[in-house]
Amino acid sequence: MSETQRIRIGVIGCGTVAQIMHLPYLRSLPAQFEIFALSDLSPGLLDLLGERYGVPATRRFLDYRGLLESEVDAVLVLSAGSHAPQVLAAAEAGKHILVEKPLCFTLREADEIAAAVSRSQVRLMVAYMKRFDPGFRHGERLVHAMREPRYVQINTLHPSEDQYIDIHGVHRFGDIPRDVAQRAEKAQEELLDEAVGAVSSALRFVYHDVFLGSMVHDINALRSLVGEPAGVLFTDIWPPDSKFPSVTTVLRHAGNLRTTYTWTYLAEVRDYFEELAVFSSSERVRVQFPSPFLKHWPTPVVAQRMEHGALVEERVEVSHAEAFREELLAFHECVVSGSQPLTDTADARTDIAVLQQIFAAFDPAGLGGEAKTSRG
Repeated sequence: MSETQRIRIGVIGCGTVAQIMHLPYLRSLPAQFEIFALSDLSPGLLDLLGERYGVPATRRFLDYRGLLESEVDAVLVLSAGSHAPQVLAAAEAGKHILVEKPLCFTLREADEIAAAVSRSQVRLMVAYMKRFDPGFRHGERLVHAMREPRYVQINTLHPSEDQYIDIHGVHRFGDIPRDVAQRAEKAQEELLDEAVGAVSSALRFVYHDVFLGSMVHDINALRSLVGEPAGVLFTDIWPPDSKFPSVTTVLRHAGNLRTTYTWTYLAEVRDYFEELAVFSSSERVRVQFPSPFLKHWPTPVVAQRMEHGALVEERVEVSHAEAFREELLAFHECVVSGSQPLTDTADARTDIAVLQQIFAAFDPAGLGGEAKTSRG
């Protein structure tokens, strides 16, 4: 790495989140990052983005393993499905890693990644951007100062993503070779067998797309706010066999604290809503996240308490700083200083374990794999 501490970064996977967030924000941080190499399965997309971001053809790779043989210092793993193959290869190649959630699909993969990272002594950070959001960090401080929280309520109302994605002009070419796509699909199905067993195809989709693709953010934030759940009391997933479900779960924590969490897909109303609220007898704190597809929208924090017999309510917008950009800065700091990432492999593994327990509490027909084992 150069004396200026500028990181040569390779981006593996150039899809939606790369185009909307990561690549533009990498380019906005020229003192910290050089977009050195790109990898994607789509030749057309690779060429378009290579031209847009000034990456020469010699540093554009259809196979991510070629990128790992280049002179990159670090990789940003944004590909679809489980990220374990790319992360394991990057660690063995001695490259620092920022990887989008979910880290992987199974606990076995997470353990293999932890061992590889330990052997290579690289830094691995999981891209839970909400943890770096200035509004969330303000709310986190308020919650940590709260005496005896009693109840946590999480609500996510998730509209169709296309209503947000379309405004960004995301490019898709449909030119991934059929045999490549089929191999990826086969590998994913094998991992789903290992994770949740022979549940219905709809529930397999719910596990990897809803649980690991979206709910994982709230579980990670919840653990940061109030600590680890001690168990799952209840889970329901409805309508039956829908890929666009509602999920409600009740989690037990130590002492008298409980969490009720509802994630629900409501396609047509373009109003993404996500709130983590923590309540005690004397205080209430609500953290309200904007859509992850909107840039520089603040995360309001609403706090209530009593003072001299009067109800006091404060609504704070800490900053318009974008969480995706903040996590890139945090990753840069970890790489150049050698500090431990806030969101590391162990953190991500715990999220997967909790989500498997939530899934298992629904007890669907065909439940197996790691999720069934998690029921004890």
